[in-house]
Amino acid sequence: MLKSLEVLKTMFRMKGVVKIVKSLSTIAEVALARPRNWQKYCLRHGDFLSFLLNGVFHFAEESVIQTLKLLNLAFYQGKDVSGSVQKAEASDVLTGSNRSGPQSVDSKKKKKGEDGHDSGLDKSYVDMEGVVDIFSAKGGDLLKQFIDFFLLEWNSSSVRTEAKSVIYGLWHHGRQSFKESLLAALLQKVRDLPVYGQNIVEYTELVCLLLGKAPESNSKQAINELVDRCLNPDVIRCIFETLHSQNELIANHPNSRIYNTLSNLVEFDGYYLESEPCVACSSPDVPYSKMKLESLKSETKFTDNRIIVKCTGSYTIQSVTMNVHDARKSKSVKVLNLYYNNRPVSDLSELKNNWSLWKRAKSCHLSFNQTELKVEFSIPITACNFMIELDSFYENLQALSLEPLQCPRCSRPVTDKHGICSNCHENAYQCRQCRNINYENLDSFLCNECGYSKYGRFEFNFMAKPSFIFDNMENDEDMKRGLAAIESESENAHRRYQQLLGFKKPLLKIVSSIGETEMDSQHKDTVQQMMASLPGPSCKINRKVALLGVLYGEKCKAAFDSVSKSVQTLQGLRRVLMSYLHQKNSNFSSGASRCVVSKTPNNCYGCATTFVTQCLEILQMLSKHPRSRKQLVAAGILSELFENNIHQGPKTARAQARAALGTFSEGDLNAVSELNNLVQKKIMYCLEHHRSMDIALATREEMLLLSEVCSLTDEFWESRLRLVFQLLFSSIKLGAKHPAISEHIILPCLKIISVACTPPKPDTSEKEIMTGKTAPTVQEKDEKAQDNNSDVSQKTLDIQLVSYLEWEKGASYLDFVRRQYKASQSIRGASQKSKTHRSDFLALKYALRWKRRTSRASKGGLQAFELGSWVTELILSACSQSIRSEMCTLVSLLSAQSSPRRYRLINLLIGLLPATLAAGESSAEYFELLFKMIETEDSLLFLTVRGCLTTICKLISQEVGNIESLERSLQIDISQGFTLHKLLELLGKFLEVPNIRSRFMRDNLLSHVLEALIVIRGLIVQKTKLINDCNGLLKDLLDGLLLESSENKRQFIRACVSGLQTHAVEKKDVPFILEQLCNLICPSKPEAVYMLILNKAHTQEEFIRGSMTKSPYSSAEIGPLMRDVKNKICQQLDLLGLLEDDYGMELLVAGNIISLDLSVAQVYELVWKKSNQSSSSLTNSALLASNAAPSRDCPPMNVTYRLQGLDGEATEPMIKELEEDREESQDPEIEFAIAGAVREYGGLEILLDMIKSLRDDFKSNEEEMVAVLDLLNHCCKIRENRRALLRLGALSLLLETARRAFSVDAMEPAEGILLIVESLTLEANESDSISAAQSALTVSNEETGTWEQAKKIVLMFLERLSHPSGLKKSNKQQRNTEMVARILPYLTYGEPAAMEALIEHFNPYLQNWAEFDQLEQRHEENPKDEGITQEAVKQRFTVENFVRVSESLKTSSCGERLKDIVLEKGIIAAAVKHIKEIFSVTREAGYKSSPEWLAALKLPSVPLILSMLRGLSMGHLPTQTCIDEGGILPLLHALEGVAGENEIGARAENLLDTLADKEGKGDGFLGEKVRALRDATKNEMRRRALKKRQELLKGLGMHQEVSSDGGERIVVSQPILEGFEDVEEEGDGLACMVCREGYKLRPTDLLGVYSYSKRVNLGVGTSGNARGECVYTTVSYFNIIHFQCHQEAKRADAALKNPKKEWEGAMLRNNESLCNSLFPVKGPLVPLAQYLRYVDHYWDNLNALGRADGSRLRLLTYDIVLMLARFATGASFSADCRGGGRDSNSVSCLSCPSQRTNMAKSVSSYISSSTSAATTPSSESRPITPGSQLSSTGAEETVQFMMVNSLLSESYESWLQHRRVFLQRGIYHTFMQHAHGRAASRAAVESSSSGGKTQDAETLTNDELLSIVKPMLVYTGMIEQLQQFFKPKTSPELEPWETVMKEKLLNVKDMVGFSKEFISWLDDINSATDLQEAFDIVGVLGDVLSGGVTQCDEFVRSAIDAGNGKS
Repeated sequence: MLKSLEVLKTMFRMKGVVKIVKSLSTIAEVALARPRNWQKYCLRHGDFLSFLLNGVFHFAEESVIQTLKLLNLAFYQGKDVSGSVQKAEASDVLTGSNRSGPQSVDSKKKKKGEDGHDSGLDKSYVDMEGVVDIFSAKGGDLLKQFIDFFLLEWNSSSVRTEAKSVIYGLWHHGRQSFKESLLAALLQKVRDLPVYGQNIVEYTELVCLLLGKAPESNSKQAINELVDRCLNPDVIRCIFETLHSQNELIANHPNSRIYNTLSNLVEFDGYYLESEPCVACSSPDVPYSKMKLESLKSETKFTDNRIIVKCTGSYTIQSVTMNVHDARKSKSVKVLNLYYNNRPVSDLSELKNNWSLWKRAKSCHLSFNQTELKVEFSIPITACNFMIELDSFYENLQALSLEPLQCPRCSRPVTDKHGICSNCHENAYQCRQCRNINYENLDSFLCNECGYSKYGRFEFNFMAKPSFIFDNMENDEDMKRGLAAIESESENAHRRYQQLLGFKKPLLKIVSSIGETEMDSQHKDTVQQMMASLPGPSCKINRKVALLGVLYGEKCKAAFDSVSKSVQTLQGLRRVLMSYLHQKNSNFSSGASRCVVSKTPNNCYGCATTFVTQCLEILQMLSKHPRSRKQLVAAGILSELFENNIHQGPKTARAQARAALGTFSEGDLNAVSELNNLVQKKIMYCLEHHRSMDIALATREEMLLLSEVCSLTDEFWESRLRLVFQLLFSSIKLGAKHPAISEHIILPCLKIISVACTPPKPDTSEKEIMTGKTAPTVQEKDEKAQDNNSDVSQKTLDIQLVSYLEWEKGASYLDFVRRQYKASQSIRGASQKSKTHRSDFLALKYALRWKRRTSRASKGGLQAFELGSWVTELILSACSQSIRSEMCTLVSLLSAQSSPRRYRLINLLIGLLPATLAAGESSAEYFELLFKMIETEDSLLFLTVRGCLTTICKLISQEVGNIESLERSLQIDISQGFTLHKLLELLGKFLEVPNIRSRFMRDNLLSHVLEALIVIRGLIVQKTKLINDCNGLLKDLLDGLLLESSENKRQFIRACVSGLQTHAVEKKDVPFILEQLCNLICPSKPEAVYMLILNKAHTQEEFIRGSMTKSPYSSAEIGPLMRDVKNKICQQLDLLGLLEDDYGMELLVAGNIISLDLSVAQVYELVWKKSNQSSSSLTNSALLASNAAPSRDCPPMNVTYRLQGLDGEATEPMIKELEEDREESQDPEIEFAIAGAVREYGGLEILLDMIKSLRDDFKSNEEEMVAVLDLLNHCCKIRENRRALLRLGALSLLLETARRAFSVDAMEPAEGILLIVESLTLEANESDSISAAQSALTVSNEETGTWEQAKKIVLMFLERLSHPSGLKKSNKQQRNTEMVARILPYLTYGEPAAMEALIEHFNPYLQNWAEFDQLEQRHEENPKDEGITQEAVKQRFTVENFVRVSESLKTSSCGERLKDIVLEKGIIAAAVKHIKEIFSVTREAGYKSSPEWLAALKLPSVPLILSMLRGLSMGHLPTQTCIDEGGILPLLHALEGVAGENEIGARAENLLDTLADKEGKGDGFLGEKVRALRDATKNEMRRRALKKRQELLKGLGMHQEVSSDGGERIVVSQPILEGFEDVEEEGDGLACMVCREGYKLRPTDLLGVYSYSKRVNLGVGTSGNARGECVYTTVSYFNIIHFQCHQEAKRADAALKNPKKEWEGAMLRNNESLCNSLFPVKGPLVPLAQYLRYVDHYWDNLNALGRADGSRLRLLTYDIVLMLARFATGASFSADCRGGGRDSNSVSCLSCPSQRTNMAKSVSSYISSSTSAATTPSSESRPITPGSQLSSTGAEETVQFMMVNSLLSESYESWLQHRRVFLQRGIYHTFMQHAHGRAASRAAVESSSSGGKTQDAETLTNDELLSIVKPMLVYTGMIEQLQQFFKPKTSPELEPWETVMKEKLLNVKDMVGFSKEFISWLDDINSATDLQEAFDIVGVLGDVLSGGVTQCDEFVRSAIDAGNGKS
């Protein structure tokens, strides 16, 4: 009870304050909603406003804002209050209620006013002039106090904003006298403003608002007069002097240098080095922030239910949030109380149990187990200490009983009443965190030592901000404590201030040392010591700057913040102390005495800066008043602002100062002149001393000022612009290459000029201003920047108006207008003169033009201005990229305004091209501008005519030469090649125009490009990214030119030949030129890229892990062969063991196994593409409508991979080799025709010279030699080049070169030489005009005869053949040896001596073959005997070379003579004799098994003799005669059957083929004899095979006999297997494919046929039904299986490790053909119930495919219709299911179930309609395709459908009766199908059949009629065959045909037999060649030729005419 009384006492004052605030808030809400009513209330109760005004000085801080809001609303003026109220509400923290804004109220009132008679403005507020006088009390002191206290001194921006709104409301409602006194009172505070710091922002806004406000037009004059009276000279002088004093303070402040330096180096956010702490700067308005309890507390005490916190200072708290984590349900907080006080204490023990010192802030009730609570205070509380009391709790007894007391050490339950654990003897009541035990309350909620709670973890967060408001002192004790706190805080402030001063000294030292290389030792040691203390690694920035940032931004800021807090604390304590002392001395404390705070001037840098910034805003308002403006200008405001404010202060202040200077100088000639002089003097001084000062810092603000004032549009714009030009040319003259001058003076001037040259927007609203000022600016700039002859219009183009020199000297815009007017008048007058004066005028005009042009060199002025060096210096300036960009922008602006000027500027830019070589990357902007200006084709043509192409090519060559000259230096330039790249881009733009390309080629400029490419390619040291890009550009240029025409290719060859001649000495560039020529003459074809999709075989899913998921794959990344595809699969699927195994994996494409040796291209083109094309051309059926079209593009190739043998033996065919599609070989004379250009331009001579120079050193020049020989080989493809080379003596040169190549074993060049020699020798031998003598074939300088020359050549090459190196077996040497042997016969040139020498060289080795064999045998027996080895190798090598010589001999005159010599030498006879002797055993029987035969086959001479005889006998009759006479033809025939023995069989066969002239070239003359030998051998082998077969059959008990049809068959003579006849078989009936049993062995088990059905759409129906009807169509492989066996197989498939679905397993049993149903086939003894059950199951499977229309009978009938249609049209049965053909489906068609019904009525109605159709025009016609549109109701069907119905429901006699009508109807429908196409709709057919004529049958021939109607004839014939099979010929009374048909259906054996006859009949009908034969095979010939019809074609035409309605 005592505690409650004490708390109630202390809370009484708090409740009163809360009540006052709530009352004021309520009133403010109502007044805000109805401001007009509130104003009326205040008028009626004027004392209430007086009460509020007096009380606002006495109210607590919590009530001030609400009171000011009420005062603001009382003086509501209708519009401006909304912004201030909303702004105040945003910062208001005393209330959280939602209020409706006054804007909505205002809008409502305005709307209401518009509806009534009064205006909305009169309705929105009430005139409050009567109550304004309350502020005039006490002689205006109250108003001044209000301004001082609330507008300036109060530290809260929200309070100052409200005070500003109140004063503005007073201004609005006050009288003129009050307004004058109010404005005067405000202006009187100007002198004292600097002491208020940031608090003057609202004051400035208010003063600017009042000075610039004139609300009503009628009072505007009065307001202006009032303002002028207030702005008297004293006020203006006061403002100027105050500004001057503050500028002086800032300039002379001790810390100004530090602040200015720091503001440029670090993030500057405050002035922390002030020696006198400023109260205004030390008291910022801090917003609320979220703080945790741990960050607020400095000391904490706990009890069992309280948390007592001592804060680190005083805080204003808005809300408190409590969160409980890990809460238990056994006990939770019920009531939470919050207490606070704002009394600083030294120890919390004083507050722990002293309830009188605490104030209750809030009491909150919580729900059970509530874990979150937010407490908001209606009035924020200010507290130094805070207490949280957990007053009462919820207790869950059940939960408490379930939570036993646990030991904190061993966690075992404790049952001891004292809490002692029986296990570890610990006390269980101890705190889990600090082990404290609260013996007074063992079950306390909180630990009284650490605050831990076992019921949850409590977290408290506060929305608070620091506060410096303290409780009022009530007694002397409080005063003593306050004095102690003041003393303590003073000491703290002094300590922090000394620390701040300690940081100032090193700051000064560092600032002084920045920019200096050395400093004194004392400073150096201190600074280096501090720099060494910086953390982290060395920075990339200046360490001094980093140290400044740390010292000032962290250390000084922290010390200054501490000092500021101490100052604010001292200020708060002193305010409370002063109030207590004043209250103690007098019983009444007035508001004035309470509020007056003496303000003394200070030297605060921040306050002075703030005042200057705000004063500049006031100055801008004053500049709008002429008197004030004039006074300020006279007082020197321009120089004051120019010298101080545009250079110092923050960025916004400097911008305001520049704006103020602009406004003060606008429209004032004196001010403009003064400001221009100030700017000019400053900048000119800086230019003159630019080397000794920082230009950037010294002129930055002046140039910004100049830019801003030049944007003014007054009448003095020319003087400012003239100043800009003066500064521009002065800066260019003094330092155009100085970076600082360029960037900070020239660039701003250019920007100003660019802005002046920018044309005005056409849609501008201020037309008068733009026309009078801006347009002249543009015009004047056009005058200045371009030409003396400025144009006003096309008529005044050549009349000079105002020159640049005149304008610079002072000519104005008025002079320009005056001269323009005179010029226009003179031209107008001239146009009115007679035509006689026209010629005089033109003569004068062009004479003047000529005079100007001739005197242009001597004239100065603008021509020098235009073409002076300053343009080059600026547009290619290396100092500044910005200058270059701005200059380009200026040129773009000027060029866009006049077409002639544009061309002059383009010409000027092109003239600067040579200067770009030295500029490098500085020319980037220049080239960008140039490219932009030459975008049009006209510009390119203009420059081309002026010779620009030649200039560019020369510059390219020059730049390439410069780069090449640096190749031997170590200079590194990353941007090397930039200019060259741009020049190439420029050239490329020119060459995009066809006419320019032609000019380029005509001028022979291609050599420049080629030369540049050659040099660029050879760069090594100077190669950069840009150089590589240049290489690519040059190649692209050349490729583009070469592709255009063949003439360009010839020009390129000419350039290359010239390049070869130029670079012959420098061999490094020659290979590239040769490569280019080779690629041009014989271009290489790019390899095609194919895409592959790699799929795993579905049967090996469980055996091959993973899959090829990145399909499609490119053949480029896989490889060229299918083996590479296999290896790719193995690598990706981790099958590394199969990489080297070519037999482990199979690849399948289009159902074929592909050999791994085949290429991907071959398989794709010859297998995949062909199969894809063939599959795309297939159609499902001729009767099934299909809209699918084959794909035009072949898709990626599907490759299926599988492991070999895993699925059993492969059944697919294997493709081992493919014949490549050989392209048609083109005539070399056409293909290599371009090579003739090499001859025309002297390239052959150069190539021969290069060979002559390169052959001296083959080893070092081998690569170059190979390249030259390749090119020469390409040139030799055409005859003219070969003849030219022969005339040039190339053969002798090449032969000598070949000899040298052989001598040094240069095999590759030798091979190339031999190829060329071969082509040249062939040409020399074939040519009549060029002989060996003319070719100068010499190997020495001796003059000898032609035969001797040829002989020496042959001997030289024979020496090569016999050279020891030739005995080696390297590949290149072997190829060269073969080539030498091949060309040797042609080197004889038909000279007998040469031929004799050639044959004599080989003759000794060819006469004794027996000796050859003996030597080889001795070599084999003694391989280590070197002598025998060398002799054997030499002999064999010589013989092999002769064989090559013989094989190379052609059927020419030279070859014939050589063969004659060989024959004369007896070489042929010796060889034939040797062969005959070694195979002498051939005359004996069984000689092939004799040892002599076998030994002869192993002799090494045999294959060589056979090859030699083939070569020598080819086309040579004497040699073949010698062979024939030798009698070895039978022997050769016997040898061709020998396999594997030294290729003897193949060589003998080739020899016989040559003798028999197998290829038909006329090479053989013994064809008859060879064929006779081979035929005799074949007959003998056939006889022996037949005899062997008969013996084998006889052994098996069989024999072959002739059948009745003439064929042969094998029959069993006698059984030889015992017991075989006892095995019971199924016979000819149906048998299950699983158990091989049928209805004979298992008569009651139902059989079924695997079938594949699909749903098809018949098309759009009739009777208005647009929905297409759907039926089923079925095909089958006719594989039989028991339903029971199928179910067992289904279960087995499901039980597999990798289960299979039902029809997946069935597909394997169905020969890999698709199936989805099992068609039941009823046997004689199958139970009916079983059969019906499986029939239903069959239809269930069909229904699963989708909806179908009609009954089962109708669907089954249509199934038969569609199957018969396949037979009739020959469509594929296997296209759908991948299996099954005509034979299997014929049996399936006949085995349909006997589900029939009586449809006689339908058939009769159909027949009757058909009969009427024969006599009357048909109402509609329908094609026979399944796409035919059927009736949805089934009332009328197609003729095919009715035929099948007749088969199922009518007797045979009925069919015979109507057969002729069916046939007529079907023929007509077939014809209509042909006429309209398969996809014709029923409506189209109906319209054409009823109205129009499609195609007349009379015009068709009999063969065409047969091809059209044959499908229907086949269909009718099939129905006839089925009728005859199923039905008897006679029909008794009880219709026994049904019984007969049923029996037939059950007799499967007969049906199988009939199916064979059915197939035979189909073959007969399909082979019919005319109509009569077809009708006869069908069996309807009698019906056709009845009724007066004598010809079959007549019957067909009559049926068609009857359908078309013809009589």
